[in-house]
Amino acid sequence: MKAFRFSLQAILTLREEREQEAQRHYARQLRAVEAVLAQLATLSRQLLALGAERQTRLQSALPADELARFDHYRARLEERRVRLVQDLALAQRAADQAQAAVLKATQDRQALEKHRQKLHRAYDYALARDEQKLLDDLAGRTSTLAGAWRQAPEPSVL
Repeated sequence: MKAFRFSLQAILTLREEREQEAQRHYARQLRAVEAVLAQLATLSRQLLALGAERQTRLQSALPADELARFDHYRARLEERRVRLVQDLALAQRAADQAQAAVLKATQDRQALEKHRQKLHRAYDYALARDEQKLLDDLAGRTSTLAGAWRQAPEPSVL
């Protein structure tokens, strides 16, 4: 019997590649989320440092124009923080969608892989059945030949 050949192997290979690409895309999206989180952390540290600096300067009689500059810079940082929070939400949404795509691609590949395994088990079963038939035929022939040999008339001696 010829070797097992899965007729849908090309499709299985494509699904495996699609799954790997979805995983790579998901990893990129997670890195984007991490990058925005890092920017937010940096910005939070800047805001805390600015607040501490402002408090220190207020205690040492900060001029009004310098206070206005501090407040203006703080407002700019807050605007940037709001944009980063929005960017984080977008990045998280994109990561969630990428994760769903990975799940779908994995399920598609697993369904085809399960079908391939089922066909391979059926092939192995048919192969084992054919081998057993062959062995049974050989065993039957051997006993038939041996019985025929025992029952054969003895040759007469002339």
